[in-house]
Amino acid sequence: MNIGEFARLGGVTTRMLRHYDALGLLVPAHVDPHTARRSYDLAQLPTLHRLLALKGLGIRLDELGPLLSEGVDPAELHGMLRLREAELERQVRQQRHTLDRVKARLRLIEQEPPMPVETKHVEPITLAALSADAPDASRQQTGAVVQSLFEQVIDQMETGGADRTTPIARYQPSAEAPTVHVIAGYALAGNEIPGLHDHVLPAAEVAAVVHRGPMNTISSAYQELAQWAESTGRTPTTLTWREYYLEAAGDDQSDWIVEVQLEL
Repeated sequence: MNIGEFARLGGVTTRMLRHYDALGLLVPAHVDPHTARRSYDLAQLPTLHRLLALKGLGIRLDELGPLLSEGVDPAELHGMLRLREAELERQVRQQRHTLDRVKARLRLIEQEPPMPVETKHVEPITLAALSADAPDASRQQTGAVVQSLFEQVIDQMETGGADRTTPIARYQPSAEAPTVHVIAGYALAGNEIPGLHDHVLPAAEVAAVVHRGPMNTISSAYQELAQWAESTGRTPTTLTWREYYLEAAGDDQSDWIVEVQLEL
């Protein structure tokens, strides 16, 4: 078949086929010596598919020759694709977290007392996490529980060599008042992590305030959200909170940035 027909079947452009020919990656089955027109065989489609799959995995064109000549079976390609998929998902999570941090910084720059409250929709997220109950909803009790949980989660993730992005804690009143159920963990990347549980935080409409500074002053953000919810008539019957730690590295908490979210 001519180059145009082969390009249509392969879902590529004729320009790409000429480029692959010039690199010696996919040479036409026949080239007319008089017109220089390229012709391809249908049997060359599997080679084109492998070439495009390997290229999609991020392998440079100048590295593809040996892989194509040695042959890559579908099972091996599938394994390589899964690895690439996991890497891309990790990059997306990191970029999402970076974008959230930038947005939080902008809100801090723009904010004037009182703290600005933002309402938004948050998508469901699966955490590699641990959970425990705090005796009551006070910062003294819940703070101690969430710190202990994060320490255990980090130990398990470091042991498993897991990537850590998007740290979140959720505080939900339990049926046995006044105890509060606390979940703390990181966005799950790939397979389950031994010693940790998969916790799915549901999609929700939230009201959010960005807090900058040490955790012992974060109560001002909670107060602002509670007052806003009451003033707008949107106070839930039970207050379920989330803390999204945008910048929370190191022992010096003076520059920590945490978004406090109230589920509506």
